[in-house]
This record gives sequence, C-alpha cells and structure tokens, in this order.
Amino acid sequence: MWRRIQLALLPSLSLALFADEVGQYDWSLKQIGKPTALAFSGENPDSIYAATQSGVVASMSMQDGSLQWRRVASTEPMALLRPAGRGLISATDTGLVQAWKGAAGDLSWQKDFGEKVLDLVVLSSSVLVLRDKEVEARNLAGKSEWMVSSKDAGAQARYVAAAASKDGVCLLASLPAGGSILQKLDLNGKVLEKVEVEFSVPQSPEAEYMVMDAHLAVLKDGTLSVHPICGGGSETMELPQKSGWRLQPWQQTKGVFAITDGATTSVFSFGSKGLRQLKNLDQMAVVGPVFGVSDDETGQLVALAMAQPQAQIQLMDPASGNVQPAVKIAGYTAAERGECQLLLVHETRSGEHRAVMSAADHSLAGIQSSKVSWVREEGLASIRQADLYSRHTLADKRSEDKSLGAQLANIPGHLAELLKAPFEILNYVSSVIMARRQRKDGGLPLMPDAVIPFSSEELRDFGADKLILALSSAPKLFALQATTSEVVWTKYLGIDPKCSEQKPGTGIDPCTAWMQLLPSSASPHAELVVIAPKTATKPQKVMWMDPLTGKVLHEESMPNDITAVTPLPHKGKNLVTHPLLLIDSKGGLQTLPKDATELQEAAGNLFHYEVDTVNQVIKGFAVPKAKRPSKLMATWNMEVGSLGERILAAATPQHRHWDHVPVHIKGDASILYKYINPNFLAVVSEDKNGLNLYMLDAVTGHLLHQSQVAGGAGPVHLAACDNWVVMHYQNPKKTRFEMLVTEFFQAKADDGPWEILFGKQGVQTRSAHQLERPVPLQQTYIVPAGVTAMGVTATLKGITPRSIILALTTDHLTRISKDILNPRRPYPSMTPNDKKSLPSQFAPTKDEPLAPYTAQIPWRHTEMLNYYHALHRVTGIASSPTALESTSLVFAYGLDLFFTPMQSAKAYDVLSPGFNYLLLYGSVGVVVVVWATISMFASRKMLQDRWK
Repeated sequence: MWRRIQLALLPSLSLALFADEVGQYDWSLKQIGKPTALAFSGENPDSIYAATQSGVVASMSMQDGSLQWRRVASTEPMALLRPAGRGLISATDTGLVQAWKGAAGDLSWQKDFGEKVLDLVVLSSSVLVLRDKEVEARNLAGKSEWMVSSKDAGAQARYVAAAASKDGVCLLASLPAGGSILQKLDLNGKVLEKVEVEFSVPQSPEAEYMVMDAHLAVLKDGTLSVHPICGGGSETMELPQKSGWRLQPWQQTKGVFAITDGATTSVFSFGSKGLRQLKNLDQMAVVGPVFGVSDDETGQLVALAMAQPQAQIQLMDPASGNVQPAVKIAGYTAAERGECQLLLVHETRSGEHRAVMSAADHSLAGIQSSKVSWVREEGLASIRQADLYSRHTLADKRSEDKSLGAQLANIPGHLAELLKAPFEILNYVSSVIMARRQRKDGGLPLMPDAVIPFSSEELRDFGADKLILALSSAPKLFALQATTSEVVWTKYLGIDPKCSEQKPGTGIDPCTAWMQLLPSSASPHAELVVIAPKTATKPQKVMWMDPLTGKVLHEESMPNDITAVTPLPHKGKNLVTHPLLLIDSKGGLQTLPKDATELQEAAGNLFHYEVDTVNQVIKGFAVPKAKRPSKLMATWNMEVGSLGERILAAATPQHRHWDHVPVHIKGDASILYKYINPNFLAVVSEDKNGLNLYMLDAVTGHLLHQSQVAGGAGPVHLAACDNWVVMHYQNPKKTRFEMLVTEFFQAKADDGPWEILFGKQGVQTRSAHQLERPVPLQQTYIVPAGVTAMGVTATLKGITPRSIILALTTDHLTRISKDILNPRRPYPSMTPNDKKSLPSQFAPTKDEPLAPYTAQIPWRHTEMLNYYHALHRVTGIASSPTALESTSLVFAYGLDLFFTPMQSAKAYDVLSPGFNYLLLYGSVGVVVVVWATISMFASRKMLQDRWK
C-alpha cells in the first residue's frame, strides 16, 4: 500500500500500470501463420513442430495446441522443415538455413546462402543443403564439412535432387540440352562415380517434379514418372486425363505420394514392386505419415485425410494396399475449413491415434480419436480488413449505459418503476446500481494460449460489447468478441486453387475477398456486405450478412470485369439489402440488386475517384444526371506519372461516420473554424528529389495543398482525420524517421458562438465547388523508429483529443497525442523568421497551453500500449468508440493480435469500472434510512412534548 502511495506522488510515473493490472482489460494473441510444413520428432513425442508462411518456426503441444516456443525467424516464408537429431533444420524461400534446438527453440546456427534452397537432406550426423549450383554438407553444429559444385557434373548443369544411400550420397544434376548426370559421393564428399542417366528433368512450366526420399516423381502431359535417384529402373504410368493434375505436398511418407486434379485424388506407392496405384478417391485428400512406437523401415503405415462432406481419416498399409475403416471427425467439414493441406498422425503407446491437420483456411487442428480437441485459427495472422461493430441496437445501448451521468438522469424513471413493483428492489439494486450483469453468451470457443481479461465484463458494461469483424487472406470471415477474443462465428469463403495468393489492395480481384459494413459501423443496424472470391466451380458472389450471427441474408452473382464497388445512399429505415453500385473497367455502371432505384435517385450527386498505381494517375468521375445512367462521366484527372513520380500511398479521413467538433477554441475564447471536407483525399508520390504530398478534393479535383519533402523516401504511412493529415516517412540523407503533420482551417473570422449554438437559417448544404481554399499549417517532427501501421482513436462526439496509434518496427504499440503533433506550436525565439511566419489569427495565445516546438519526439514508456508483450508485424489498426466519450477501443492486427481500451485524456467522464457502486449506494441508503428514522423519532418526541 505504501509503495502505491509513493508512486502516485511521482508525476512522471502516474500513468504506469502495476504488473497485476496488465491484462485487466486488454488481451493479446500470439500466432504462427499459415503452416507450410509440419514435423514430428521422436525425441519430443508430445510436441508438434510447424514452419509457416509468416517465417515462423514453432513448437506446439499435441494435447492442447498451446505454443511451447515460437521463433519469428524471417520475414520470408518458410519452405522446408526437417527434424535432425534433437533439433530442427529450417530453410526459407530466399535461402536462410537455420538450426533450432527442439526442446527450448534456441537458435544453434544459421547461414544465409542468398539463393533458393531446393532441399535439406538429413544424414546421420550432418545435413545436406541442396542448391542449384552447389551442395554443401554441414554437421549438426553448423560447421561446413565439404562442398560440391555443379560444374563437376557439367558446365551448365544444375542440381535438382539429392538423396542418402547406404554408404554415401547421391546427387542428380540436370543438363540444359537434356539428360541428367548422377554423382555418387562418399560421406566425406569425394566423388566416387559419375554416370549419365536416361531420364531428364523437364524445365517447362507445365511440368512439375518432387523429391521423395531417394526417388524423383515427375508429372508432365498426363504422364506420371518415378525415377530412383541412386540408380535403378524408372516407372511410368499414363493418367486418365492429360491435364489438370498436380502433385500433393510430400510429408515424409516413405514410398507413398498423391496427386490431384482438384476433384479427385490418386494415391501411389513405389518400391520393390514398382509404381502402383493404391487408391483413387472422388474428392480432395492428403497423405501423411504415421509416427509411433513400433515404427520400422518396412511396415510404416500412412494416413489419408479428407474433408468432404465431413472430415475423416483412414490408415493404409502401403505394402498390401489394405485400408482400415474411416474414422469420422465430428465438427470438421470442408464447408467450414476447406480442403485438407497437411497431415501428421502420432500413435501413442496405448494404441490411441492423435492427428494434426491443416486446412485451406490456414487453421491447424488437433484430433484425438474421432474428436477435434483443439483448433488454432491461423487465418487470423493474415487479416486484410477489420472493423468493430456493436452487438446491441441503439435502444440497448441507451438502456445499458452504466455511466454515472446516465444513471442519475434515469433515476426518476427507475423510482417510478420501483413504486409500481416494490418487490423488484433487490433485482434493481443488483442489475442497475451495481453496474454488473451476467454473461449471456458463455461457452464460446477460445484460441489456444488465449486468456480472458479478468475485468472484461466491467468493460462491456461501459459500451465495449462489440464484435471484431475480420477478413483474412485465407479467405475467411471471423467475428471475435472484442473484450475477450472469443470466436463468435466464422465463415470460410473458399477460393480457386489456381488463384495465386494476393497481396492486400483496394481493387476488386476475382481471387481476392472484400467486405464492408453498410451503412457504417456507427449505425444501430448495419449489414456486412462481402464479395467472395471465385472458386473452382462457382464465380464471384456478393453476400449480405447479419454481422451479429454470420447468417447470409441475401446473395447474388458478381458480374465480370468489375473494378470498384461503392454503396448507394439508402433512405429507408428498414434496410434489408443495401444497394451497391458496381463499376467495370470501362466505366460502365451496374447495380446489385439489379435495377436498384437508388441509382436513379442519386444520379447527378454521386462521385467516384480512382488512384491508379499502375499508370500513376488520379482520376475523378461523376454519375451523370439521367433516367438510367449507364456510364461514368470523367470530370478530372491528375497525371503524376508524366512528372516522373510514383504513387506510394493514399488516405481519406477516418471516422467520418462519427461526430466531430467543427471548431477549435483558443485560450482567449476565440474560435478557429476547422476545414472539414468529407471528400478530402491525401496522396503521396515519390520522385528523384523526395516525396510529394498532395491534398485534393475528390469531387472537384482541386489541389488544396502540396508539400515537397526533400530527401524523403518510403515506406510511407498516412493517417487522416477531421482536418489534419499525418505522414510518417524515412529520411535516408539524415538517417532518421520523420513525421509531417498538416492541419487545415477555414480563412474565416470569429463571428461569435451564435451560429455554432443555433446554426444558420435556411439551407445548410454547400457544393464542393463553392468551398474556399483552406489555410494549411504544417510542422515536421523527428521520431526514433520506423512504423508498420498507423491508426487514430475514435470517440462518439470527437470531443476527447485524438491520439495517433503507431505500430513500431521494434514490436511496440505506442500512441502520440494529436496535441503534441500540433502545427500551431510556437517556435523558440532563436528560430529563423521564415519558419516563425504564422498568420496572427492562428497564432497561439498566452493562455493557451501549447508547448514550444521541439523537433524530437521521444517515445514514452508509459505510452506503450502493449506493455511487455511484443507485437510482431502489425499490419493494421482499427478503433471504435465506447459509451464513454473518454474511452476508445483499439485493435491491432498482424502476425499477433492485440486489443485494449485507450483513454487519451484519462477517464474524465466516469468512475472507474471497478468502483464499488454497492458501497456508494449502500452508504447513501443507510444515511437516508437513518435520517428518516431520526426524523420520525424527533417529530414524535416533539409532539409528545407539546401534549405535556
């Protein structure tokens, strides 16, 4: 207690939290990303190892899926993972090879080869690193033992495969003119034999090959061939169809592999009996090894996993081809998770089977017998879009407002209710006065390692009961309870396997999903509009969903060649299907639902803009006034490419659907009018001299302001809100990071508070063509670190000073108050006069608490939102208001997830959520009872005294 009193007296530490307060309202979730390889080691039978597309190597518990250790090893995807001794060997797509200790995850050694590593072949006490031009052998401690160059096989030869033999190593090199060279080496790297083999590895893009132990499988033109790397006879088999086949990923299943055409799967074995087809399945399937206590070289079983319509696992004996009865997995279907991708099965000493299986939705599931025991939703590691939506309607929000002011305002109504129902006093005290409520949705699934904040219910009572709606690149939709991270509902959208993975962008792509809350997240009722990517059998479709339950309310097919989607204004109160305006590549207009009348009603008042990063052009369009407008009309364009510039980023004002304060009150009570323009557009381009920041009106195309940053370079991050823009960039010449803040005001004199309080008489709307040019104020600040994402806090009325949320490259999440990034901060007296030039109307007054300008902005440890939890690769930040004006909800997503409530100006409008309401109202009640009792006795005694 004394320690708390001492720390409370120190102003510099007054914002810090105690260790027991971390996790009171916030939560974080560590993830690994989409699995690309799984491995199992007999040294740690209770662990499963995974390498992921996010460059992560991790160890998880087979029992509950919790992380035992995780190493974010690289920014590039992991391609290979091999168990070696008591550890692991991994390799990225770019050639970074790393060795890890299996028990603790410590890095033993690493080597960056600077080129793609084709394979890692683990020998008894060393590992072969196979590349195009060289093969290097390193012992498990990382020391190089020997190296062989492909020039020994031929002048233009390149290595394609390596395998271990009984007494050495076999290397297979491909020649550009055709044919292959086989080299046999001893364990010391000495070439014992070099022979030319009959088969060759095809180099055409239609063909693919895969190395499986000491064999090479080649698939080309409907022909499947298996060639032994260390010599022997080759096998060839004609497939029923000539095209569409592809090799399934091989997972150390000795002598067994599978191919698929997207609809069927064929399982093959190769060995002493040649190439045989073991099983043909009428669906997608994956083959995985079975590790157990009775493993031997001749009789190891393999497992088959299928997900349609319900997941099932079968064990197969490759020698005889016999298949055990399928075990159906309850609660695991292809409709929910997509097709199976990777599979490992572990047989325990008791004979029980535990399986780990990854699916197309990037999830990783642990299966025990016939039940799913745990699931890691790793699709959350690739979120592309996120938004927060209230789980209650506006009426529910008002009835559940637990702030002190709202309670006092509702006291007369509550008293009337109490007079009508005296027997409900106890329920009233427990439900209203104590500001507590019971959870209505218990039993929601949690991710492994997730911990519910111990005061999450108190936070929900103050308007934080919201859903986090997230769309991942899997693609899959997630709805998470904001205060606890519980999964409320999910929906897998599916994707065509031929679609390559797309990077986040703003355009509508057939292989990319898109979502938006309409009308907005601020509305008491909104629909989640989702554009699903095309699948192998179905084109793109548009779905209108209930964001609270994930139920599809309506769906329609998406027309072809659509490049942009924008919502149409809808005036109806009972919204069922929010109309959409679709724009094709030629500017043609279509609507969904078809022939929606909203397009005709809004014709002439709808505008559209495009930021073309391919042609380096910014274009503006308008929907012409017509009965049935069919094509956009070009209104303006800005070609920055002709100036030698390249567009880096663009941003529009955030939180436009929430309220804001249109003025700034100075210290002398005079007013500055903010330039609030909902059509504001900020664009950043780069040329040989540095960066250019353009501020445009997206309706008229007028250039409102332009700033040139000499020496500036990317990466660039933009945040715009209300009347200001903040840009974070790198300055290589000065070897530092900088932030440029630009704020806009109206060139308008203070006419007093009359118009603000009562508004102007007559029409309030103004055309964008009638807006005057704003007055820009600008300053530059130096910050200590780089940024991966930026966000802005949001409150209901916009009264609380906003804060800029920064995700740093140092794995921190911090905030900077907009009051610090204020271009009106006065310059010191020794500053040159050209920098001190500021219109007197906008100059700060003596009574205004503005700190003098200092270029350096240090990070404050007390402003770090994630405390001691490192957040890796944050790619986006979403924020949303609560019922309290002082509090904003912040959700950061990337490889890791993090949620926290944030108070930019402390909690000035409410008592602490942990405040003892029972003691407060109880003591007031006791005082009232004592007062009433004493008054009664006093009046009775006074009456008796008068009768004497």
